Amino acid sequence: MLRKLTFAAAIVATSAVAAFAAGDHKGKHGGKVVESGHHHLELIAADGSLTLYVRDEADKPEDVTKAKASATVLADGKTEAVDLQPAAGGVFSGKGAFKAAKGATIVITLTMPDHKPEQARFKLD
Repeated sequence: MLRKLTFAAAIVATSAVAAFAAGDHKGKHGGKVVESGHHHLELIAADGSLTLYVRDEADKPEDVTKAKASATVLADGKTEAVDLQPAAGGVFSGKGAFKAAKGATIVITLTMPDHKPEQARFKLD
């Protein structure tokens, strides 16, 4: 009986980790969170505006002042590149002419100093 309970607990824990890795949860700022290698990326998208929060593996804001990030927004049959500018507190922001409609896809490319580029894909609900 104990073995069955331990196995069931392991399945629940594995499912929770998989859901987190897949970006199936809300972040600290109300956006969708996705893993991009060594970072937790939280994206908030509004019409014409993107805000990206970058947190490390310990869930602390990363210093992004020397990092680079960009977004490719695929919405309404159009593709738009958006440069994201770093700010204090592990935040990037950028502006464009896109609509943040349900079904839009946003691909983030993040390059931290002395690291290889990482990518994350967000699908807007």
